Amino acid sequence: MSSIISVSHLSKTYGSGFTALKDVSLDIRRGEIFALLGPNGAGKTTLISIICGIANPSTGKVTVDGHDINTDYRAARALIGLVPQELHTDAFETVWATVTFSRGLFGKPKNPALIEKVLKDLSLWDKKDNRIIELSGGMKRRVMIAKALSHEPQILFLDEPTAGVDVELRKGMWEVIGKLRDAGVTVILTTHYIEEAEQMADRIGGINTGEIILIEEKST
Repeated sequence: MSSIISVSHLSKTYGSGFTALKDVSLDIRRGEIFALLGPNGAGKTTLISIICGIANPSTGKVTVDGHDINTDYRAARALIGLVPQELHTDAFETVWATVTFSRGLFGKPKNPALIEKVLKDLSLWDKKDNRIIELSGGMKRRVMIAKALSHEPQILFLDEPTAGVDVELRKGMWEVIGKLRDAGVTVILTTHYIEEAEQMADRIGGINTGEIILIEEKST
């Protein structure tokens, strides 16, 4: 299986002197679900931020489907959808307007049929005219996923997708992630729930104190 993301000798040291990542090399295979498992502060979010072009590495290289994240940022970023851990979105916009606007940010033409499909796939269709402020935490997280999928990315990053949601909602989120993989989307999720990583992922990577400590196939 070919790699869609290639991370090579990536390190990140902040101005304070704190080293968040140490010589990380990693390949993500096209079409897989990859879980990055580690405690808080292990470097998971820093790694995602660099791959998504939000933070700059100190050393190393990242390519996304052959596009260098630094020298060919726009092409690389267009392939990625990101669902951050924090639920930040305009509280007073409707679900429909929020997701449609996200698509426009990537310069994509309007496509109401696609937005409708994304909302239906995420069980949000009956909430399309609701304002974000009216939704539950679990629904808001689904809206964040809909926003991330609005420009038809090939890769989806989910940073702690089930943090703070109850068991029932977690199971619903697992179903959504499985459907995305079935549709050909490569999914990378971070979690500190071992059970979640084992349930969802094709492969699991362990990260601690900024270093990849293991990568293994999930035993079936």
